[in-house]
Amino acid sequence: MPASPKKSAADSSNPDIRDIALSIFDKVRAIKRANPEVAKAVDRAEKEIRLKLVDIRTHIDRLEKKEDRELVTVLVINGLHRTADEVLVD
Repeated sequence: MPASPKKSAADSSNPDIRDIALSIFDKVRAIKRANPEVAKAVDRAEKEIRLKLVDIRTHIDRLEKKEDRELVTVLVINGLHRTADEVLVD
């Protein structure tokens, strides 16, 4: 008899997690609809951030050694997380 495949925590076998995720997305959608100008401004800023990250990636890719590129990438990600936390959470 073949073994049954493992199911992830987020699949349909765990409706609690699925329901929570759907609830959060519904709440965010409602907030955006109630505040369209803020939502548009945030979307524009996110697009700008994405473009800057592509620019950063281009610079990192110029590093000769793979190990250097990986280390700098990790440090940039760490710095971005720290900055996001300081600006958005604190």
